[in-house]
Amino acid sequence: MNYQETLDYIYSFINYEKTGMPAATTANYNLERMASFLERLGNPQHKYPSIVIAGTKGKGSTAALCESALRVAGYRVGLYTQPHLHSYRERMRINQRLISQETLAELVTRLRPVIEESLTEADRFGCLTTYEIGTGLALQYFAEQQVDLAVLEVGLGGRLDAVNVVEPLVSVITSISLDHIAVLGDTVAKIAAEKAGIIKPGIPVVVAPQVAEALAVIEEVCREKASPLEVVEAAESLSPAQELSEHNRGQKFQRVRLSGQPEIFELPLLGEHQLINVALAAKVLEALAQRGLKVEPEQIAEGFRQVAWPGRLEVLEDKPGRPLLVVDGAHNAESAMKLGQALNRINFYYQRVIFIVGTSSDKDVEGIFRELRQSSDGAALPQSSDGAALPQAFILTRSNHPRALSPAKIQQRGFGSAPLSAEEPRVMLTESVSEALEVAHSLAQPLDLICATGSLFVVAEVREACGLGQEKD
Repeated sequence: MNYQETLDYIYSFINYEKTGMPAATTANYNLERMASFLERLGNPQHKYPSIVIAGTKGKGSTAALCESALRVAGYRVGLYTQPHLHSYRERMRINQRLISQETLAELVTRLRPVIEESLTEADRFGCLTTYEIGTGLALQYFAEQQVDLAVLEVGLGGRLDAVNVVEPLVSVITSISLDHIAVLGDTVAKIAAEKAGIIKPGIPVVVAPQVAEALAVIEEVCREKASPLEVVEAAESLSPAQELSEHNRGQKFQRVRLSGQPEIFELPLLGEHQLINVALAAKVLEALAQRGLKVEPEQIAEGFRQVAWPGRLEVLEDKPGRPLLVVDGAHNAESAMKLGQALNRINFYYQRVIFIVGTSSDKDVEGIFRELRQSSDGAALPQSSDGAALPQAFILTRSNHPRALSPAKIQQRGFGSAPLSAEEPRVMLTESVSEALEVAHSLAQPLDLICATGSLFVVAEVREACGLGQEKD
């Protein structure tokens, strides 16, 4: 098979990323099916140690921080994340190098008989999914490439996720909030129970600060499984890294210090929510050191300084005479709130903000817009108490993804049926991300900020419009 044939084959299986996620039941997500598949592959997950990271928000950033520090320390590190922005190959990389088209095609061609053999068990376990096949491919690739350690991000939930067949050195749970409620449950406690499914007997667990009902669930599971639990404290944000002006309009990094420690880190990931993720990553690295994978403090500092995680509060354009262009993959109410907090006068210099928003059909559109709209007061250049300029316009759009919600339905769910008052932000509907960008630039003044958000699929298309994502499939 060539590369395109390889992708076609992988996508020919049940693909919940395109069709939508069913409820979290063993009929839909069967770990026995995944375990049987891996056994046919020779259990590649047993050939190297791993970190498994679950949670609602911050999984990818925490994984990237851990990978970067371990790589700087000289380890050969596999990183498995999803979804991808531009190319399927982003999902499996070693020391930041994406698996090549040729290697992926060869791997799938060689393992296709094993996949086909696994299909003979469909009557017992159900049919393998695109995600499960991809997870198996990544675990096999890392084994064949003899990684020293793999950093594995859970795709959805935890208890029934394909990654949960792995027994890690450390289990990590990032911030938990309401998301995928039709799949994981309609309360934070129910969602926490799904995330806590990655906890293994006796394996250390590192957890972000949680609301009380989520933490109670995690603590109970840790007690039942005799798993040591550590809840981190968010890092401290220090004075702004750079002074901003119309000639220097965006922070390039933030300076942070871990609780009770003297070292100061320069972190190119912006936003207060990253203060939790960097604390999580540091604690995970400390736990790994206790298991024999040592990373020196200066290597952690350099790894954190080098980390790159595109699409998360990322500045794509900062040119004189042009509005700032920022993208962020916020796709639920909590992440929209964090985005609103991060778009402040500490991180960015601007007069007005114009949002481009597109969402998937299964998202909490009402919650996203509640957070993005909540402070609007109708002033000429409205400004919230924390110094953030309030939205002047919402340009609603849709990505090319099959689950993208139409702009009309976004408007209906995000703004309701009542007409907007004259004081509220302007709302415009566009049928493509490229059109939304054109409209945004026609409205924006040189010192304004355009922010595209609501979906990583929207973010990806904005990045591609800016000439990024050359690795696109």
